Amino acid sequence: MKKQAEVVVIGAGIMGASLAYFLAKHGKEVLVLEQNEICSGTSSSTAAWLWPTDKTPLHYGKLAWDGYNRYMTLAEELGADFELTITGGVEPLYTEEEVRAAEKTIQVAHSLGHPDVRIVSQKEVQEIEPILRHDILGAIVSPYEGHLNPFLLVNAYIQAAKRLGAEVSTYTKVENFVVKGNHIEEIVTNKGTVKPGLVICAAGIYSRKIGEMVGLDAHVKPERGFCLVSEKMPKILNNVIVGARQTVSGNIIFGFIADKVPMDCIDRRMYIRGLQWAAKDAVRDFPALQNINIIRSYTGIRCKPEDKFPIIGPTGKIDNFWFHLAHSAFAHNPVLSDYVAEMVAGERPYDSLPEYVYTRFDK
Repeated sequence: MKKQAEVVVIGAGIMGASLAYFLAKHGKEVLVLEQNEICSGTSSSTAAWLWPTDKTPLHYGKLAWDGYNRYMTLAEELGADFELTITGGVEPLYTEEEVRAAEKTIQVAHSLGHPDVRIVSQKEVQEIEPILRHDILGAIVSPYEGHLNPFLLVNAYIQAAKRLGAEVSTYTKVENFVVKGNHIEEIVTNKGTVKPGLVICAAGIYSRKIGEMVGLDAHVKPERGFCLVSEKMPKILNNVIVGARQTVSGNIIFGFIADKVPMDCIDRRMYIRGLQWAAKDAVRDFPALQNINIIRSYTGIRCKPEDKFPIIGPTGKIDNFWFHLAHSAFAHNPVLSDYVAEMVAGERPYDSLPEYVYTRFDK
């Protein structure tokens, strides 16, 4: 591990890996510190949907759609296949309240140039996705949604960053910072110290702990998600459905986010309650699949910003410490990380994305 770097990125999940690549692409000397292995945290335990349609309000929808468009050329840019598969998407609507919310979602999609995102009736849903339960009011359907392999994508970013000169140090845990005034002089790790020019924390839910080391609130909260993985099956799902997707290899991943956990929770173990909960929801939504074999399950602690929007940029308190955090990071990372890299390179004003800057929490 080098002893100093122009930019030190903490975390090698989707946010840290994508940022490292774009920083290196913009000519920055980058060191990535990861406490475990690459893509071993929340990014390894995602359902990995590519789902721009449900992002509201308008500014957040635009970010997601811009990210979606960037994905169309990203494999070529990174020189790697990450199993991007566009199937279309179905979001079932169970209540009148969900129907009303869906109408706002449709308005955002239409205003951003996607008139083919629409609400359909229960009868039409059964024609589009017959495997889905029948007792619904309708659904949002879109031809754009898809899924990808998170391990392949994160590693593609890391390898591309390395080719551009970035260094990645795994099993390197940040233990403390040496701060003088409002400036970080050194990062203290289990492998020694590093002198950073700029520190960018992209450590997901662990950013709470990292922030506390320098007296900052990361403004994120944890939420446990559950996923079940089926045996390999012939193609059954025509689309990505909220709650399930079928991988390139044929496994169906059922994914649910619902468990509230203590603010300091980083426990990723699967508990019987969560397993029962996830299985019950899967059978409820896909009753025809109730007898398939589940070969494994996993959980992840999601990083949820307090107001749901990404948290990026300078903190206004420590002059060389930034955050780079988001939920639904697989949706928008190709543009959000590029934007932040442009900020670091002096090519974009810090306040060009006012809805996402860290300093919004000071108001």
